[in-house]
Amino acid sequence: MRILLAVDGSPSSNKARDLVAGLPWGPGTTVRVVAALDVGAALWGGPWIPAIPVDADEYEAQALADLTRVVGGARTQLEAAGLTVEADVLRGSPAFAVVDEMHEWRPDLTVVGSRGHGPIESALLGSVSAAIVDHADHPVLVARGDHIRSAILAEDGSAAGMAARDALLAWPALASVPVRVVGVVDIAAPWRSGIAPTMFAAAMDIYTEMLSNSRTTYRQIVASTVAAFRAAGRTAEGELREGDPSGQVCAAVHDPAGDLIVIGSRGHTGLSRVVLGSVAHSVLMHAHCSVMVVKRPHAR
Repeated sequence: MRILLAVDGSPSSNKARDLVAGLPWGPGTTVRVVAALDVGAALWGGPWIPAIPVDADEYEAQALADLTRVVGGARTQLEAAGLTVEADVLRGSPAFAVVDEMHEWRPDLTVVGSRGHGPIESALLGSVSAAIVDHADHPVLVARGDHIRSAILAEDGSAAGMAARDALLAWPALASVPVRVVGVVDIAAPWRSGIAPTMFAAAMDIYTEMLSNSRTTYRQIVASTVAAFRAAGRTAEGELREGDPSGQVCAAVHDPAGDLIVIGSRGHTGLSRVVLGSVAHSVLMHAHCSVMVVKRPHAR
């Protein structure tokens, strides 16, 4: 297995490093540790040339030395855990440099820390992790804890959901982690499909029938997924919830420090993600535990 670990020396980055070091990835796993150093005016926050300080070269050299120590420390810790490690300090904006490295090295999993929760903090502080998730064609684990005690699989029966299930089933590092399969019945979905009380008198009857069918479908999906995990010798249980899907998945977390949400993504990025809405993106923004986003198999 090939794991790309992006670090920067921040507390959230250290959690990502500790999480990778603490999981039993199995023989043959290679971890590539990278950090990215901004170049030019972006390094000290100046948007134009006159903002360059007179001691710019010394500042850049110190920043490079600091990141080199961060990468070296991560390498030492991961090698002590029995992993094969590569390490490098990239040059350029972290959001772009790590994404470029990801596309060139082609890992099976990318792990990165997250510095904030909620739309404003994520926009300001989590731009690197957001860019990585947006542009990845493979699973990305955004770490908010340094260990995993249990996994919550958000299951909806879609191709993306099945890809998330398969990743959770296949990876030896998560083989001993108990799984809670969570299906969420979106009780507002019928209204968004055009059913409204003002349209015709039987609207509520249709809504009730659609909701009943949705409950039956999700109950079957959850039961089938639980059976698949148990057939593989895994500890698994199912849970059916109702409400806003992203909110209910986040609410299913029992242990923010030790839970991992595994969720599939249909691969919307940028403007299309904002316009179409993405449960995975909302979960990633608002969850207080680690989140692994798995793209559809054909997206890679």
